[in-house]
Amino acid sequence: NALFALATADDADGLSKALGDIDLARIHNEAGESLYRFALFHGHAKCAAALERHGALPLHDAALAGDAGRVAVLLDAAPWAVDLLSPDGWTALHLAAFVGKDAAADALLARGASARIMGRAFEQNLAVHAACAGRRLGKAVFAKLVAATGDPNAPQKQGYTPLMIAAGNGFVDAVDVLLAAGADCTLKQAEGKSAADLARERGHNELAKRLE
Repeated sequence: NALFALATADDADGLSKALGDIDLARIHNEAGESLYRFALFHGHAKCAAALERHGALPLHDAALAGDAGRVAVLLDAAPWAVDLLSPDGWTALHLAAFVGKDAAADALLARGASARIMGRAFEQNLAVHAACAGRRLGKAVFAKLVAATGDPNAPQKQGYTPLMIAAGNGFVDAVDVLLAAGADCTLKQAEGKSAADLARERGHNELAKRLE
């Protein structure tokens, strides 16, 4: 609790002093967030940077930070960990894909990370859906992720396909890759909206025209 309080205050100096030789892999809040994920996703940028400098990030956090070298070291030691879910419900591949850490995502795929594992967090989806939501993953690595997923039309729990999410977010590179992989533009989610409909709702009119 003291460590998370320091992160909440974005007290990087205090957090650095308090860390000592604590094993960061064992530190989570009640929601299952690691200290690093909490700092990063809640906007405590100074503490997130301090944790990166501290080093020794566990696998999921190393993937989120884009530290492909650290990912490789950890998987050399424990290759079985590549598909483990974090306490808050994500694979390392989900996290790297969402924040657009190409090198880390590529390293995970090269080590055999499965793109077919559903996250168990608030958003029950595949890594390809996370990438479309984050809209930051590079085109080449995104293409590898789509290929590893095996189905460009795979829905997440609420019925949205990768194409629907990418179109709604105006993620043109992802739309290009998904269409080339055979994504179906005619599919609709539960409310009857297609990828084109979702693109138009968000103001991506040229993309909507292309998908109609």
